[in-house]
Amino acid sequence: MDEYLSVTWCEYFEGSDEEQLRCSVEAIRNSNMNVKAKACFCIGSTPEILAAIDDAGSAGRAVYHPEDDNDAHAGIYGIAPEEAQLLTRLADEVWCKFLTKAAADALPESGCAKSVDVA
Repeated sequence: MDEYLSVTWCEYFEGSDEEQLRCSVEAIRNSNMNVKAKACFCIGSTPEILAAIDDAGSAGRAVYHPEDDNDAHAGIYGIAPEEAQLLTRLADEVWCKFLTKAAADALPESGCAKSVDVA
């Protein structure tokens, strides 16, 4: 299988944008991923990520990949680790919004139910 960037799909969850973010953070925290106490959660727009990949000359795509420990898990393909210019653009322009632990904990909680819009 191709390598991909592992992400959590916020819109998988129902609720406001902030509730979806909180549910995504909780999905990551409850997964097998080792999230350190000083970790931050980066937020990116899939269309912006795919556009940046396309501009770099690769075929980007986002694929839903639920995992046993994260039902909202997805993968973004087309980001090669040696593409320094693309990685820099993503870091500077796409993942420029992030949540610290305190900011994530301050988000409103919800039931984190699957959105009816998710097939």
